[in-house]
Amino acid sequence: MNGVSWAFIAIIIIIIILISLTRRRGGATKYPEIIQGLLYDVRINQGIAKFFPEMKKPRRFENTNWLMNKDKIGFLGESLKLMLRETFALAEEYNKQIKEAKKAKTESYKTIDLTRFKELLEKCRKELEDWMIQTTGAKDLPRNIRH
Repeated sequence: MNGVSWAFIAIIIIIIILISLTRRRGGATKYPEIIQGLLYDVRINQGIAKFFPEMKKPRRFENTNWLMNKDKIGFLGESLKLMLRETFALAEEYNKQIKEAKKAKTESYKTIDLTRFKELLEKCRKELEDWMIQTTGAKDLPRNIRH
């Protein structure tokens, strides 16, 4: 094979690799779904935090969507990324305290101060909803698009 054939083959291989990487990550089309998942975690956690002191049995804070997508939020602004990291780090810490309290069969979880957490949740919710409105025109994806 001559040099032109090898160059053509190399270009085709590079294109295939780029396409497969884009598909695996979902590309920009997946961004609203990622934000919708994070919004789900934030909203659930707001509800839990609101009623946390009155709960007979403590409920763990939600972080499933965060754990799945925390490495895929590079498209967000730096301040929102930092705020999300802090928010879900607190959720993780509170979940550890809740787990320890359950294990020790105490109610020590009731002394957790959720003030900062509630503030962060509200700011995250607002910024994520604003992102959705700017990107999709609505705070939430239509139900038939969500997974």
